[in-house]
Amino acid sequence: MNLKIKSKKINEFTYELSIVAAWKDIEADFQLCKKKVAKDIKVAGFRKGKIPDNILMTQYLGQIEMNFVQDFSEKYYILALQKEKLNPINQAALKDIDFAYEKDFSFKSEFEIEPPLSVPKLKKNMITVEKTNFISNDKEVEDTVTNILNSQSKTDKIEEGSAEGDFMIADFQEVDESGIAIIGKKEKKYIAIGQEPFINNNKDLLINKKVGDTIKMTIDLGSGEKDYSISVESMQRRVPPTLDKEFVKTMDPNCKSVEEWRSNIKKSIALEYEKKSEELFNSAIIDQFIKLVDPVLPLSMLDSYLANIVNEVKTNNQNMQNMDDDKIKEEYRLFAENNLKWYLLRKAMIKDLDISIDEKAVDKFIKEAIEKNESQKAEIERFYKKESNKSKLSDDLLDQKILDMLKEYSKIKEKDTNTADLQAGHNQP
Repeated sequence: MNLKIKSKKINEFTYELSIVAAWKDIEADFQLCKKKVAKDIKVAGFRKGKIPDNILMTQYLGQIEMNFVQDFSEKYYILALQKEKLNPINQAALKDIDFAYEKDFSFKSEFEIEPPLSVPKLKKNMITVEKTNFISNDKEVEDTVTNILNSQSKTDKIEEGSAEGDFMIADFQEVDESGIAIIGKKEKKYIAIGQEPFINNNKDLLINKKVGDTIKMTIDLGSGEKDYSISVESMQRRVPPTLDKEFVKTMDPNCKSVEEWRSNIKKSIALEYEKKSEELFNSAIIDQFIKLVDPVLPLSMLDSYLANIVNEVKTNNQNMQNMDDDKIKEEYRLFAENNLKWYLLRKAMIKDLDISIDEKAVDKFIKEAIEKNESQKAEIERFYKKESNKSKLSDDLLDQKILDMLKEYSKIKEKDTNTADLQAGHNQP
């Protein structure tokens, strides 16, 4: 089909095509549309679909013309895109539609494309990125040991001498200002002494009590502060196992001593901080490179992405189902913009710099993963036998290859941070 097309670039990502299809080229399509309309028309004196052509064209020409525009504008639009080698990222808006029987069909279509993007020439120190090295402390090791011991604790019933960390089951009777019980306002509740909301003064009120004691307390259990008379029904205390060689072996059969176990925990904590440091470092590299290139972001791409985020947020969070869509979009706008800009940059780098991951690299990664975890060989092989998981691994390796390349052209400023300082700052009011 010999379409007449005029392409107009409105901005970096918006195009307008003026499309004209000559009557001689579209007459066959018009006849198909006419037959389709005729099948659904019933006229007195004629069988359905057997209406004479002269009556059809006299009485139903307007309907045929309208159906033709609706059915075939998409076809001519797609042919025009193919001829112009353009790939829209949104639904085109059709306008200035002009058609009449035996006349040429003309219309305009406006749409957005991914803006052309070229990767700047890579050079030394083209971006400056800070890398934080976290230095852990012995308290974290001891806290981890304590948490592990608590998780393996047995629970004993106690009758008296309650202390912080103990648990109670008690009857909560709401009372009025004079201390008289309010009928219908009594319920059984679980108390963890020293945990919200049983902290500070309320914690002190629960210390050194015995089964059967009654405690007067003003507390907020979720509906505002109220006065309660609390009767202790039962009490339990966690009794952690003794930290010795036998216990350590139940946690890690390869450990020969408590000291070795503590050392392994310290190494594990350090490894987690290394991962966190690397994640933050990678994010900083991406952010700096985005700022350097500052790619143009098509509006329809951003709107579509934000709409998907709104649906995901409302689906996964019951508390946000009634939240205004615009408020959610505003909250996630910067996140969406950065993700989409990185998507465009990543795509351009893969194309311009010819970056790829071959199947050998993927197989090598899987082989090394199995060598490090021989006991999980069957699970690893089964996981990567699924093509989607193998494809995701390939994408992850490609991302790492891109990041490693960008690091070579980055000026890296390293900074040591004691995790104890971070925790102190976090605990400040």
